[in-house]
Amino acid sequence: MSNVTYDIMWREAMMELLDQLEAENPEDPSLAPKDLSEWSCIYIKYLQIFRKLDTAYDQVVHPQKRIDMKKALEACMGRVLELRHWLVKLNKGLDFVNLDDILVDLKLTPEVLEVPAPRYFIEDRSKELKDRAKFLDALTEKYTVPDASPSGGLPELPALSEDDAILLIQCNERGRQARERSRIMRSVKRQRQLEDKRTRAGMALNVDEAAMKIQACMRGSWWRSKVRQNADEEQVFIGMKPKAPMGKDPQVLERKTWQRRKGVQHEHQHEYEDAVVSLRGKVKELEGQDMREDIQDKINAWFINNRNPETGEYPDFPEEEEGGSKIILNPPPPPPEPTPEELAAAAAKQKGSKGKGKAEPPKKGKDAKKTEPEAAPKTEEVVTSVFVSDIEEAVKEYVDKWQERDESANFAQRYDAELVKAAMRPLVFEEVRVQVDEEMRILLQNLKDMVAAERAAKTGKKVKAKKAKKAKKKGKEGKGKKKKDPTVDRTIESLYAELVSTSILQKCPEIHIQDYLGAFNFLGATLEKAHVPTDPSIAQIRHVVTEYCLLSLGSAYVHEKAPIIRSVLLYGAPRTGKTSLAQAVAHLAGANFLNISPRHTDGKFPGKTVAMMIHMVFKVAKMMAPSVIYINEIEKVFVSDKKKMKEFGGTEPFSRIKKELLKEVKALEPSDRVLIMCSSSEPHICVKKDEKAFISFFDKHIYLPLPDYASRRAIWAGLIERHGGKLPYEFDLSTLAHISDGYSSGTIDQVVRSMLTPRRLTRLSEQPLTIAEVLQWLCRAEPTPPDPIDTLRAWADKTPARAALLQSEADKSGAAAQPKDAKKGGKGKKAK
Repeated sequence: MSNVTYDIMWREAMMELLDQLEAENPEDPSLAPKDLSEWSCIYIKYLQIFRKLDTAYDQVVHPQKRIDMKKALEACMGRVLELRHWLVKLNKGLDFVNLDDILVDLKLTPEVLEVPAPRYFIEDRSKELKDRAKFLDALTEKYTVPDASPSGGLPELPALSEDDAILLIQCNERGRQARERSRIMRSVKRQRQLEDKRTRAGMALNVDEAAMKIQACMRGSWWRSKVRQNADEEQVFIGMKPKAPMGKDPQVLERKTWQRRKGVQHEHQHEYEDAVVSLRGKVKELEGQDMREDIQDKINAWFINNRNPETGEYPDFPEEEEGGSKIILNPPPPPPEPTPEELAAAAAKQKGSKGKGKAEPPKKGKDAKKTEPEAAPKTEEVVTSVFVSDIEEAVKEYVDKWQERDESANFAQRYDAELVKAAMRPLVFEEVRVQVDEEMRILLQNLKDMVAAERAAKTGKKVKAKKAKKAKKKGKEGKGKKKKDPTVDRTIESLYAELVSTSILQKCPEIHIQDYLGAFNFLGATLEKAHVPTDPSIAQIRHVVTEYCLLSLGSAYVHEKAPIIRSVLLYGAPRTGKTSLAQAVAHLAGANFLNISPRHTDGKFPGKTVAMMIHMVFKVAKMMAPSVIYINEIEKVFVSDKKKMKEFGGTEPFSRIKKELLKEVKALEPSDRVLIMCSSSEPHICVKKDEKAFISFFDKHIYLPLPDYASRRAIWAGLIERHGGKLPYEFDLSTLAHISDGYSSGTIDQVVRSMLTPRRLTRLSEQPLTIAEVLQWLCRAEPTPPDPIDTLRAWADKTPARAALLQSEADKSGAAAQPKDAKKGGKGKKAK
């Protein structure tokens, strides 16, 4: 695509943002969105705008456009997170909001709800991340840290005996010979049929007639081939058939174009950075002296206007902490004069305060209700709008700077020198202002000394030198003891190296959230209205993890303003992708991945040194943010029963990190881009007080179920293609999806990895995959039993949102049943 395409995309996104702001706050308050469905439409529209801005920012090569575009992108991203949290509140606190009926009304596909992972999280920090990766690789090689090995394949079948192997070979050979004889007999039978047909015709063809028939057959074959080729090209063009001949696939060409634009983008960015330095010097050289004289004239005028006419003393120059000469150059506006209504209200209040006498004693009886203070009216909860002002500012900047700008002479989309100068002028002005302030303070002190000397000469008294004012200390000294830092004498590099040597800080594999394959549930809202309990779909899990974990962690600007989420629990059956999702978040956000799972750190930092380990982990995570701290089997950290703790195994108790972990998580601030991601397969083992502490530790609880039929169908096809295989057209994928009911996505991945060995991949063209072959490998894997799944669903009802919902439903049913019981009791006989 061309540069104009992305400019149009940017313009459309900014105009749509304006429309969204008007839709949220219309002139008529009755038209404002109120219920879940209306806010859902606005949320979907913001997602579409977010996707447009993300694509445009990723491909625009103009460096100054990208700066302004990033402001709009991050503001829109923050607004999406605000609306997500608001939808959850309107959805009775449940994180998974079913929007399939809204999509049907809007005539949109489920792909609209896919939240993009902005690529600039990594690309804008590419140099930093490359240096960090090199440092990590060097430390890994130095300390010979073993790599995190992937999950192993399926167990091998036992070796066959010699007799069984010979019998199997004989059976296969007999089958091969029978198939070959059958093929020969089919060809002989077809030849005989053709000869019988010619004999029945009664006459033989001459040379011309035979040639015409051959020509007709060849023309038909040629035209059928041409029609088939045109159909294939059309399917490739519209994206229905991505596997096209080399060099003709539009998706391949698009990827090449994107890579080429990335090179141009980096080249223009370096040119812009060099121009900023050079043009800033030019602005200071050409306009700096005029700025200096203008500032000096205004400060001199302020000296004269504020001089005391009686004593001749000059005013004190504002300190730098107070703003320095900013107060002089841009004085704050005077407070508005009070209106007559405000004056009358103030006079009435003052009069009422004077007329108050002794407090009357509280009344008793019927009049007591009248004297009781009225309860404060409940304020209606509204959606937070922190990012609305940022969106308005971004739209205004676009309209003022770019909407009507003529760029016909800038075909290559390089930087604009005039815009660079305009951006540098405030910086140069501030630099000159600070220098002038220092000079004017000295000048003002000299003037004060002269005035004091003249006064002393007249009165005959000596002048005492004034002591310099001490800067006011912010805050009270000694208020709250700060926690001592046991590693204050160590560098962050040494702490980083120690965590790498103990394999706590790990290299994160390159996993994408979209690799968590699964389909959208098209009947979620329908089943919810019918009060049929359903598990969240795989697509909903992708959306929630991207919004709660990735978007806020990847952007420092969004993280400080968006609703804060410190800790997330991913719970579900084993091998449902909990660890992979945590690694995907760390990879896409360009974050460090620190694994302090109890079983992983067992034997490391024994005894009381565990406090040092937790301190080092959080210090490195904060200093080298963003960071993801991962804890597997987190439920075992909160178990306090000593008998259960012995069953877990290990040389150290798993709960040894609990105390320090709670302290560090509680101390996390919005500026700390640290996310605690934990996984659990048995959250129900925490009971009584442990259960309460365990549940309240997390801000969000996300359940990862087993894949349903639609997701299994997508998982089988996607994993086989990911591991280098290819399914034939006639492969019965629906049957395989039905048969694999109860298997987790990790188990299916294990089956595919074991089946598609390098030797099998080389023979796929000769011998395609069949259902029977896949089932042979699937039978070696064990499905997930239903009992743990039922236990996990029952435990989900204990999470805060589900518990509150069930309690409200129980209260409603109890309130509905109470009048009937009271009516029956009123008509019954008296109790004896």
